[in-house]
Amino acid sequence: MARILVIDDDAFFREFLSRLLAAEGHAITRAGTLDAAARAAGEADFDLIFLDVRLPDGSGLDLLPRLRALPGEPEVVIITGAGDPDGAELAIMSGAWDYIEKTASQEALRLACLRALRFREKKQDSLPVRRAGIIGGGPAMERALRQMGRAARSQANVLLLGETGTGKELFARAIHENSSRSEAECVVVDCAGLTESLLPSELFGHRKGAFTGASADKPGLLARAHGGTLFLDEVSEMSLEMQKGFLRLLESRTYRPVGDNREIAVDFRLVCASNRDLAAMVAAGSFREDLYYRIRSVTILLPPLRDMPEELPELAEHHLTRICRAGRLPLKTPAPELLELFRQYGWPGNIRELVHVLEALSAAAPLESELLPSHLPRDLRVRFVRSRVARGRKEPAAPAAVAAPAPSPRAATAPALPDWNAYKRDAHDRVEREYLAALIAAVRGNVRAAMDLSGLSQSRLYGLLRKHGLGLSGADRET
Repeated sequence: MARILVIDDDAFFREFLSRLLAAEGHAITRAGTLDAAARAAGEADFDLIFLDVRLPDGSGLDLLPRLRALPGEPEVVIITGAGDPDGAELAIMSGAWDYIEKTASQEALRLACLRALRFREKKQDSLPVRRAGIIGGGPAMERALRQMGRAARSQANVLLLGETGTGKELFARAIHENSSRSEAECVVVDCAGLTESLLPSELFGHRKGAFTGASADKPGLLARAHGGTLFLDEVSEMSLEMQKGFLRLLESRTYRPVGDNREIAVDFRLVCASNRDLAAMVAAGSFREDLYYRIRSVTILLPPLRDMPEELPELAEHHLTRICRAGRLPLKTPAPELLELFRQYGWPGNIRELVHVLEALSAAAPLESELLPSHLPRDLRVRFVRSRVARGRKEPAAPAAVAAPAPSPRAATAPALPDWNAYKRDAHDRVEREYLAALIAAVRGNVRAAMDLSGLSQSRLYGLLRKHGLGLSGADRET
């Protein structure tokens, strides 16, 4: 879904084009004058702008340079009621992506939108991003990095979802460092550590004498985040009353320090993170629906470590080097058999758990250059071995070797094998079911995330779910 601004003084055409694009799944904002367009562009980020040339208060071409200079760098398609070769040339020279007449067919208008958005996506994907400590280059991580890069170049609120230890704070800092706000501060707020009594003073600050012990003015976290990024970690842990206060802050972009009677304006980019299913919390009434939709303009699902076994060698090497240098120990490498043990483990604590295991290994073998499974502390070794045995039990047994065709009494009592096609079909169905079950668990019922993660189209995904009698809880919700 793209955010599109339609600027045209012709109310009929403005509504026609808006409905046409909305039917494609895009979010549409409308404006009929240069002044209204400038206000809309200053209040939200857009991926694409359709701009009329002749407007009541001036020429759309005069607004074009300002639109192209917006932080989100939207593509602009000029629309006009009459063909004008000179105007078309001027529009392209001024940075418009395309020039199209209002008399064009619906298909031509759709195609102009589709091509502009594809061009924008390829352009943004090709731009380099600063990883800010994010390690890995597999398909799942590259997908998350591309989403991060696109989100960083807008001002939209971002929601990071993922299990504990998947690196949500690293991604939040990467969004900040790749944004136009990177020169200011990225302020981290641990919502799990906030209480309703501490929230006003910590977030808003206080004035001297506001309460017992307030011996001096103290700026709050919002003052530090002004011009930068505010990262709310574990936003799901906010109480309903705290959620209500924060929603007001998002709507007004003003706050009042404790003991002050002035409202202070604040400008920040919001990034939130949660390891819980916020949509389920909304349904249960424990998270405000209006706040949920405000914080999830862009949603990025971070993959768990068990879905990225190809990343383990690079992650282990990176963190081992850091641990050894910090502890002034000889550099170490994990032995192949240790890496194989890592690959067979489920990593419920993800990268954070991997770091703890590497720290324990380094402490157990401080002078060794190669780390072996035998260096694991006993409790960790038991945990890894149990995980390997449990996985082995779940894997299908290999088919028995087919005996020679010569008849024998033993062969007469051996269980019959199915024919090859039936065997292959059953194995294929079993793999499909296992993958779909793991996919449902990973995305927690979010159909858009399931499509992004699996690479399946919506129709193909639903077809497979129906085939195996599986349900994607909350499949009508999209990010």
